[in-house]
This record gives sequence, C-alpha cells and structure tokens, in this order.
Amino acid sequence: MNHRGDNMSTVKRYNRSVILHLLHERGGMSRKRMAEEMSLTPAAITMIVSEMIGEGLLYEGDTLESNGSAGRKEIMVNINFKRYVSLGISLNLQELLISATSLDGVLLFSDAVSCEASLPVARMLKILSDRLPKLLAQHKISRKSIVGLGVAVRGIVDEKKQKSVNSFGALAEANVPLAELISEQTGFYTTMDNNVRGMFRAHMFFSEEQASSIFFIRCEKGIGGAISADHRILAGSSGKCSEFGHIPIVENGGKPCHCGKTGCLETIASPMAISDDVCSIYSAETTPRLYALTGGHQNRVTLPLIMDAASAGDLAVDAIVQNAASKLSSAIKAVVYTLDPVQVVLYGSIFELPYYYDSLQVHLRAGFDRNLGYAQKSRFNLQLEDKAACILAIDAFYKNGGYFTYDK
Repeated sequence: MNHRGDNMSTVKRYNRSVILHLLHERGGMSRKRMAEEMSLTPAAITMIVSEMIGEGLLYEGDTLESNGSAGRKEIMVNINFKRYVSLGISLNLQELLISATSLDGVLLFSDAVSCEASLPVARMLKILSDRLPKLLAQHKISRKSIVGLGVAVRGIVDEKKQKSVNSFGALAEANVPLAELISEQTGFYTTMDNNVRGMFRAHMFFSEEQASSIFFIRCEKGIGGAISADHRILAGSSGKCSEFGHIPIVENGGKPCHCGKTGCLETIASPMAISDDVCSIYSAETTPRLYALTGGHQNRVTLPLIMDAASAGDLAVDAIVQNAASKLSSAIKAVVYTLDPVQVVLYGSIFELPYYYDSLQVHLRAGFDRNLGYAQKSRFNLQLEDKAACILAIDAFYKNGGYFTYDK
C-alpha cells in the first residue's frame, strides 16, 4: 500500500484512512513514525491523531525511548479495535450467514440460517429483520458501536452500483440493489461485493506480508476466483473478474451450470461436480473400494472417502478426480500465463485432502515453468467464511477515514 499522505485539509479523510491502514498493518506507532511514513509534518499528524483519539477511534499506549534526542520519549498510538463492531451477511446456496467481528477481525458471533435455493429477496430481508436484532441483543452489541455492514454474495456483483447482477441460484431475483435494500432494512451503512472477492479481501486483511499481485482461488461447492494487481482487487468491466469457474470447458453436451450456461469448468472440476460424477457411477462393480468404505450406501459418499477410494485403487473414481484436477490446473495456468501474478493462493476444504492437493500440484507442474510451491494453500484456509463479509465493512470504514457518515 502507498502510505504517502498530503497536508491539504481537503484530504483529511484520506490521511485518516492512511493512518488507520498503517496502524492495522504495523501495529502501534508513534506520531513521529507516522509523520515519516506519510511524508507529513509532525504538526499535521498530531492534529489528525488528536481528533481521532478524541473520537475514541485511537488510543495512546506504551511510551518508548526515542532513538533521537536524549531523554525524548515517543508515545505509541493504536486503533481501539475492541470498541467497534462490524456486521456481515454472506449469501450462499441454501444458506444465509449473519456474523459480527471486532475491528481487528475477531469473531463475535456467527449464525447460519438454512434456506431454500433461489431465495426471494423479500424472504431474505424478513430473516434478517427477525434474526439480527436478537443477535445484537444476545451479544450485548450497541448499535452505536457498529461501523457498518458488509454483504458477500455469490455470483456477479456490480461493485459500483452495489447490485447483485446474477447470484447463480442463491437469490430468486437478478439485478438486485442489495446493499441499498439491506441498509434500508437495518439502518446501517452497507457495502457489498462478490463472495470470493470478499474472502480474498479477508485473506489480505489478516496477512502480515502481501504480494503485489495474487490470484486467489476458492473451491468449495463451486469454483471462484479473485485477482489483485498493484495491491488492488480487480472487479473487471462488468463485475465478472475473475469468474474463471465459468470458463466454458465442454462445447457440446456439457452439464448445466448454475450460471445458466453449460459445460463450465465448475461442472467438471468443482468439489460438487466430483461428488456428483462419482455418485453417478457408484456400484460394487465400478467403484469397489468406495462401495466398501461406504458399506454399500451411496448417501454416505463424501469427498474425503472419494479421495481415499481413489488413492486405494478405484480406477474409475481416480479418473474423475484426475480429470477434475487436470481441468482446474489448466484453467489456473491460463490465468497465470496471462496476468503473471506473484502468487497463487488456494482456499477451500478440498485442499485439505492430501490426495487431491498432491494430484493438483502434479498437474500444475506439467509444462509449468514456476517454482515448486508457487500455488499454495492459504494460511487462513477454512477460517474466513464467518469473517469475510465483516471485513468488507471494516475495509469501507477504513477507506472512509473512520467516519461513520459516508459520502454518497
């Protein structure tokens, strides 16, 4: 991130934002150090920091000996993380997740509500109006402490217009001004983005060191991606960057996809597709190892057992697994050779299964002139589902300089 500031009073909001990002990334800092990092005068920093301390957003901490003048001490300043709360709503297939974190991303509560696919927006708003006040009361969270509400929704999101363009089956309606509707329902400032970009933003939020460009891949029920360049997450001209799970792989006769097309990468290489394809051939003759592992009950088939059967010699099962890993690796390589990111980050429960993870790495290395370990599992794998939407709101709050009123 660029930490250079500006002394002009008209950009005080920006300077406050830089201070918040600096303190989030570096921890406590003295006013002198902030002034050096931002190329501002000490007087300008003192004025801004004093205002933020007066608001309760920052606080003074330890006093350290200065490396400068003899006897001079520097007072450390930090963010008052525990004083403020961020809310999040994640809209997935057949699930509505309501959560809250403190300003440093520590989870305060998470409430998953099962719901039907193609959930009507009116029904979603009703669930939210019923559940959210009860959760805030239960956890003794004051409305005055809430900095905002983030919404992470699957599918195509128009970030500028704050619309869910196509949720790929999560919501019944398309082109929904979801942020506006939820803000009206709750009374909180609301921001929204695609769920995978939200997950990627959370990965970056918690990362101590960040590469300048990253290709973030999430494989859970489906396949999604997000891309950053120069530390900025790209949305693309229509919000489809990077919906690489919907690259058409099969031209004719492909399986239907939630996006409305057929033959997408997701219909072949996603965890759900692997399970569906294996279940379609499940029998004592075709999948003997898996049949034995599940006691002849197809409803007991799980992804871990599929990998166990593939590694134990079920050739038909292994063929499906290898085909999925091969197709995913080909799509990853296409993106990598086009955009040349510094890192590829893998996120999802399937990457916790050694047989699949190792198989994917083998396919990635085929014709791939990158170092071993170029595509690695996220350090925060399976830890961000409850937090990602909340991080969207924290990010918006930081960008707004820590003000509770937002310019329209």
